Amino acid sequence: MNLAILPGETGRVKPMPMPMPPAPRGQNVLLRMVHAPINPADLLAIDGRYSFTLPPDDPLGAEGSAVVAAVGDEVADLRPGDRVLPLSRGNWCRHRLVPRRHLIALPADADPVQAAMWRINPPTAHLLLRDAGVCAGDAIIQNGAGSAVARWVRALAAPIGVRVIDIVRRADPALPDALIDGEALAERVRDAAGGRPVRAALDCVAGTASGRMAQCLSPGGRLIVFGHLSGEPLTVRSQLLTGGGLSIAGFSLRPAEQALGGAGVRTLFADLLAMLRDRPVVQPIRAIVPLSRAGEAIALAREGRGAGVGRVLFDLSA
Repeated sequence: MNLAILPGETGRVKPMPMPMPPAPRGQNVLLRMVHAPINPADLLAIDGRYSFTLPPDDPLGAEGSAVVAAVGDEVADLRPGDRVLPLSRGNWCRHRLVPRRHLIALPADADPVQAAMWRINPPTAHLLLRDAGVCAGDAIIQNGAGSAVARWVRALAAPIGVRVIDIVRRADPALPDALIDGEALAERVRDAAGGRPVRAALDCVAGTASGRMAQCLSPGGRLIVFGHLSGEPLTVRSQLLTGGGLSIAGFSLRPAEQALGGAGVRTLFADLLAMLRDRPVVQPIRAIVPLSRAGEAIALAREGRGAGVGRVLFDLSA
């Protein structure tokens, strides 16, 4: 049975048996899905609070890892048994039919559990650092420092000599060096930077946090907003723009990848896979739950988060 998890009533999901996809033809590839994480974006989609409406008859799931089950007659570079990373949504199911161009081939020894979490956070961190325009000797700040994106930012910034200063809303034992957001944040960031220019702020909170982040930046710095955890509009002193040369930009992964084009996205993932081969990054796992127990897994994923709390994943074969 090709079990899939579809959107249900607001805040709920609907497990649904679906027909098996047809045998692949042309450039299509039949996948046997292996693992898929439950991401914050998936929870927003379930709650009806995502940035756009998802089709009600399509499976949920922004990420996942898979094994090739069969290929169409025009696919020459994949064969059954190869591990792949789907680029498109709809991964909370047991089988998918996907165009070859929507797949990234993975190394044969790739961990399917870790690979299931490579679709969103690694490229997001990579492109945020690119947009920050930083180089060796610079510093950046990021809030939401307990998130998976923040973990990847730290992993990707270290090899290029960029200092990452983490900011959290409350003390987190897993991030003992992080600064707690609040009064005098700019002064504390300057001390932590140790003379390095603070070139960029990666902001996933928005609201008044954006204003405090902006005050931490060196002249000509850049505030990049890529999340809205506060649910509030940005509050930034206009003098920082007119007198301090501050620039503000937004970031969203899918439009950024569209701007790169298909070849650019493949190059991006080739670079990330090469980095992971030399410097593996292991994301913590909280639990792996069978797809048939979707409600239990989603409830667990809604519980407390932090740098030491791992991701909940589906075992898509069970």
